[in-house]
Amino acid sequence: VGCKAILVFFQYGVMANFYWLLVEGLYLHILLVLIFSPNRHFTVYLLIGWGIPTIFIITWTVTRIILEDTGCWDTNEHGGPWWVIRIPILISIIVNFILFISIIRILLQKLRSPDVGGNDQSQYKRLAKSTLLLIPLFGVHYTVFALFPDRSSNTYKIIFELCLGSFQGLIVAVLYCFLNSEV
Repeated sequence: VGCKAILVFFQYGVMANFYWLLVEGLYLHILLVLIFSPNRHFTVYLLIGWGIPTIFIITWTVTRIILEDTGCWDTNEHGGPWWVIRIPILISIIVNFILFISIIRILLQKLRSPDVGGNDQSQYKRLAKSTLLLIPLFGVHYTVFALFPDRSSNTYKIIFELCLGSFQGLIVAVLYCFLNSEV
């Protein structure tokens, strides 16, 4: 029971990580689209970041108990319970990637406006810098292996996740907190 409880909390942490990346993307997108929005939507963000993972983890736990209650739940012999977690994570990755593309499009429009000074090279340099800063914030690197089956790309996925995913929090903290003069 202890092992299963630890795995449930682990899966909840993984899912909450993806949904908080989605919340960051939604927040930034809303800031860029609705400049003078008096409503900050913090309750909605909390429900997305903590509530959606809670619903799916409870569903996954019940599904595991009913369909595949073997061992410590660390194996996935039947695909059903695993997809209860996998589909919401894939949805959050896809929505976040769409938000990322939308924000890049907005930045490109703002850089091409006549009010922005500088030559074309400096504008594209700013766009490239903005894009590189947004990649760790949005977790864009997760889209690389999001749609591949786990069995076909497991070795490369683990190496990729360890190299980029492990340092994502550090990169975001350095770029958005430690190097930010406002913080």
